[in-house]
Amino acid sequence: MITPYLTFNGNCKDALNFYRSAFHCDEPKVMPYGDYMPEGSETPPELLRTWVMHAEMVICGTNVWFADEAIPNKNGNNIKLSATVSTGKEAAAIFHALCVGGQVTLPPTETFYSVFHAAVTDQFGVDWNVVAEEAPK
Repeated sequence: MITPYLTFNGNCKDALNFYRSAFHCDEPKVMPYGDYMPEGSETPPELLRTWVMHAEMVICGTNVWFADEAIPNKNGNNIKLSATVSTGKEAAAIFHALCVGGQVTLPPTETFYSVFHAAVTDQFGVDWNVVAEEAPK
């Protein structure tokens, strides 16, 4: 499954409200950065605590992901595709294939929701997240 992933620079909540109103969507699932910090990470700056780390909303039957990123967006680079697959092994194979001629933007990591989450900009400039549905043990 390929999931559209829209990123913003501090105004993700405004975008969620806008799209929710425009498309008459249900309340999105939202997790701010302040609610989760990976092991070994430092506490986010106060500003980031309220920014959206991850949100999901169904728009016209498609699950769309949203997030705030500290790196300012440029026109066109705020859309990413997320490839979600069943296992960490399958996710790793896809990620490594996309890395050929590309640039890793998030090295593979285990998170609270997945055994594998990584990101890469492929050789054609497309930004990808690769995520396994397989939960960590």
